[in-house]
Amino acid sequence: MNRLRELSEAALKEPPRVRAMLGAMFAYAELPEALWEPLKASLNPFTRFDFGLFSKLPNAREWQAKVKLP
Repeated sequence: MNRLRELSEAALKEPPRVRAMLGAMFAYAELPEALWEPLKASLNPFTRFDFGLFSKLPNAREWQAKVKLP
């Protein structure tokens, strides 16, 4: 768990898109909220991100992924 905490802390220095994708992965993996909540709190709620392949995560929209309409 220490390595995941280190990864989460390091991600806070990365661009918002990286923080959003990592947070979505942590939340989807049902890791403790303490690991992903700081990532979510660091995001501007009005910004949407291109998650690429990660847009298939069930919780991607909650993490501000751009949704491509069919």
